[in-house]
Amino acid sequence: MISLKQLLHLTAVAEQGNMHKAADVLGLTQPALTRSLNTLENLLDVRLFDRHSGGMQATPFCLEIIERCQQVLTDVEDIQRAARLHQNIEAGELNIGVGGGVRELVLRASVPEFVSRHPNIRIKVSEGKHEDLIGELKKRNLDFLLIGLSSFEQSSEIRKETITTLPLSVMARSGHPLQSQKKLSIDQLIRFPLVSPAQVGASHTLTAAITRAASEPIRPRVICSDFPTLISVLMCSDALLFSAPCNCEDELRQGALIELDFSHSDLKTELGIIEMSKRSRSPAAQEFIDILAEGIAK
Repeated sequence: MISLKQLLHLTAVAEQGNMHKAADVLGLTQPALTRSLNTLENLLDVRLFDRHSGGMQATPFCLEIIERCQQVLTDVEDIQRAARLHQNIEAGELNIGVGGGVRELVLRASVPEFVSRHPNIRIKVSEGKHEDLIGELKKRNLDFLLIGLSSFEQSSEIRKETITTLPLSVMARSGHPLQSQKKLSIDQLIRFPLVSPAQVGASHTLTAAITRAASEPIRPRVICSDFPTLISVLMCSDALLFSAPCNCEDELRQGALIELDFSHSDLKTELGIIEMSKRSRSPAAQEFIDILAEGIAK
């Protein structure tokens, strides 16, 4: 019977393309890995790799089954993780992916509160492009993503859950040329450069409306997840920022920034969770999500 260890060895060789490198990754000697692979080929009665001086080349049959082998290993890992959760012996580590648009909201309040309540749980927050974060989530390197949901479609593999809908405003420096204008139109806004904490997907309805008004895709002049940097750009230019007011509350209170008089039905963002559909949510993950929801509700 085929063992999980043999499937693990198979996938390592397929990924590395070299027996020596695969043996190093697995912590095995090369002869031991060779014996394991030979045993698997004998069990299946089919050749899995073509050996040559440059390494190992997966055969068509191996390429056909490798994704299914990887899925078996992933499913077993999820079963083991679910058992640990059930036994309440979670390893004490939480890995979160955060989209640039919600970075400040998540990091500023939720992480400190979580650490104060659970000082023994290790927490790692990773930022990146949406597609990169989804890739890490699928690899099980992240427990879940906290991100704007507007550009994501739920699938059988990934589920999303809305935490809240945040109203957005158009931020500008005090004294901006549009400050005295009432009921601004999109046409008036697009005359000025935009800055953004993240690249917003073309499917977002507000992005689509702006693109229609401009007759071409609008690319932000600056994309940076660090809000203090974006605020500094606003202060020294006529740039505009679509943001939740909570990200600029100090500057708004001091009068350094203002909210322009612009309204649109899609001037909002959904903050939510993205996670693997068939993966159990750990107690630590649920606690962090609850803390985030509590903070937003205040």
